[in-house]
Amino acid sequence: MDEQEKTIFMSEQERTLLYKTSSILRKDTSIMSLNDIIEELVHVIESKTKDDRLADQELK
Repeated sequence: MDEQEKTIFMSEQERTLLYKTSSILRKDTSIMSLNDIIEELVHVIESKTKDDRLADQELK
């Protein structure tokens, strides 16, 4: 089954999740394992949190 056939059988929720994770990570997540997606999302969140903390410290 190719990638296009897989998306035919996806629910609307799965398609939305695929779109959102691809947007956040700026890459095609349809070929990634769930663990890899989660790992990269955690990294993005941690980076954002660190950047926000640094910005808050600069304002003080």
